[in-house]
Amino acid sequence: MKKNGLETFVTNVTKHWSGLNTETVVAVRQLLVDLTTTPSDETWLNEIVHERPAAKELYRDPQHGFILMAHSEEIGLYRQPHNHGAGWVFYAVYSGEIAMTTYKQITSSRGKTALVSRGSDVIAGKQCRVFLPGDIHDTHCMTEGFVQFRLTSSDFKKEIQEGRMIKFDP
Repeated sequence: MKKNGLETFVTNVTKHWSGLNTETVVAVRQLLVDLTTTPSDETWLNEIVHERPAAKELYRDPQHGFILMAHSEEIGLYRQPHNHGAGWVFYAVYSGEIAMTTYKQITSSRGKTALVSRGSDVIAGKQCRVFLPGDIHDTHCMTEGFVQFRLTSSDFKKEIQEGRMIKFDP
């Protein structure tokens, strides 16, 4: 029996997952880009596109702990600068566009700490971004019909509970 796009992704990502290293990042990024080309008539994806859930878990790996989610956002939704603690994340856009600004936390010679923007990029359909542990970014949904896949290295609820995931004042 032929596998659908989600089943193919899960099979391939579990084969390539070897923790945080260049090989995993390169392989998983490409697999997520491939996932964004899945035809919308596949039942699992058709449901996401039509139901537009804020968050829907698609797969949780029992061995490696990574989680694949689907997210829909409304135009204008802004998520303030944050990091993911010790976790890392891939954002792969299926449809629509999202602006992502990246930041570096800088402490001046006078001891004042602030976020400095590294710039903003608009991520569109069939594109993928990765943020490593400690990377700071925000998101701003730019279009209607926005759907993305988000693959996290672990359950970020634990990062929040243990105080490693930080939200910064904009």
